[in-house]
Amino acid sequence: MQSHFEPETGTPYWLQRDRALEAQALERVQTFEDFKRLVGFRNMEEQQRFERDTRFMPLETFIPRSALQKESFIWASQTGGTTGAPKHGTWGSSYWKSVLQFSDEMLDAHGVPRGVNWLFIGPTGPHTTGRWVISMAERRGGRCFSIDLDPRIVKIFGTEGMWSAYERYVRHIWEQVDPILKHQNIGVLFATSRLLEMIPEKVGLAQFKKLKAIVHAGTTMTRDTHQMLREECFPGVPIVGVYGTSTTSVSYQKPPDPDDDGRVIYIPSSPHVVMECVDEQGQLVEYGREGRVATYRFTEDSLIPGFWERDMAFRVKPFGRHAAKYPWDWIEDPYSPEFTVEGKVEGVY
Repeated sequence: MQSHFEPETGTPYWLQRDRALEAQALERVQTFEDFKRLVGFRNMEEQQRFERDTRFMPLETFIPRSALQKESFIWASQTGGTTGAPKHGTWGSSYWKSVLQFSDEMLDAHGVPRGVNWLFIGPTGPHTTGRWVISMAERRGGRCFSIDLDPRIVKIFGTEGMWSAYERYVRHIWEQVDPILKHQNIGVLFATSRLLEMIPEKVGLAQFKKLKAIVHAGTTMTRDTHQMLREECFPGVPIVGVYGTSTTSVSYQKPPDPDDDGRVIYIPSSPHVVMECVDEQGQLVEYGREGRVATYRFTEDSLIPGFWERDMAFRVKPFGRHAAKYPWDWIEDPYSPEFTVEGKVEGVY
């Protein structure tokens, strides 16, 4: 609250909104419930206005003046696979360090080896994923080979029915992968979820047999697909899902336990990120029930006060051997209804 609402050093965007609402959040917010009531989005119209503003207002409007002075870097990110003007967000040096530490914890818990090279098949440039994967590979003692892709042009190909262009672009991706896997020592593959699903059908498994771990992110993956990849395609190889966006943060798939029953469960990087599953009135659903994913981000460089994602998920009460270390709410089987129900094109991201 002090970072974002101090009158002289806070965030211009949230200070202006606080004045307009006469909320006096800095003085009145003492609990998370206070924050939701005084700072959180009150309706979809407010959230849509915030979304629009992140597309068309200067990025510094959303950064505390104190962070601009104290952080060693604050880099700009953009949303990934959507078309149109992108939403912009930030990743400051303090939070970036925390994300990398959390990533190390989760990758170690999954059995992802250190000291090996990574192959990254995904978007770089303005997208968070590329910088994060390269940082993780180098931090863990390897080098990162990259195959760049543009998820936006692929989505345009699909949306406009340019299927030959779509197929050619996908082949172009795999044509670049082949020589790297043949001639370099690759231990970890990081791919978008959609590309990973393509491997058995479009590429074949033979050239991937030397992998020691796989990490995937992007669009959601069903538990059936995840089970097929783990048991049939890459038996004995850790497969780790990552859920998140360029503007919110990352949540890692829970390391598997025998009593998971194939469920795909993600652990958010709390306390910087809180993910809730809420009903249509914005109230928390009961454990085991499905709700809309609402994301809160509390970092030195960025504040997101309960953004309703497009995704639905089940609320999970922590259980098993990781519950004590990560005691906050988890989410299970997130999916995007517009993709899985309405049949919109997902592309390669």
